[in-house]
Amino acid sequence: MAKDLPDKVTKTQAAIRPAKSGDFEELLALVEAYYKFDSIAFDERGTAAALRRLLRDKSLGRAWVIDAGHALAGYAILTFNYDLEFGGVEGILTDMFVAARFRRKQFGAQLIGAVRDFCEAAGINTMELQVTRSNWGARLFYKALGFNESNRIVLSLEIARSSSARLPFKEPKS
Repeated sequence: MAKDLPDKVTKTQAAIRPAKSGDFEELLALVEAYYKFDSIAFDERGTAAALRRLLRDKSLGRAWVIDAGHALAGYAILTFNYDLEFGGVEGILTDMFVAARFRRKQFGAQLIGAVRDFCEAAGINTMELQVTRSNWGARLFYKALGFNESNRIVLSLEIARSSSARLPFKEPKS
């Protein structure tokens, strides 16, 4: 886990690289740390299954890690969405986290750069992300890297957790 890293890791001692299946345990620990930081409920079993699937199935997206030699210091996860507004495949930066003691070393900017380079090479023209309204530090960080706030509000419905609210689907009559 990131806590095993020496405090003095510099950006020249760390490398941004695609995540591998061998990173699973450390990566899951970083995901848990991110969820705790952002007050997201962490379902270890469900998150672990989803992470394993993402690492196996490249049609879902990609993951990158900050490899500081002895452990991982952070990560980013990009998933794919298809949106006509953006001309097809769009990248969604669903997770990005750098352990607190490794911030302000340009690792976050390097992660975004790696994801952006991948998107450009893959022909993905748009990358989106979500950040909580109150996380001003993250909002300023992303704006400095060229992200713009849109005039939209994200709404979500957790299907598996809202089965009692589901309406039956009925095929429209022609």
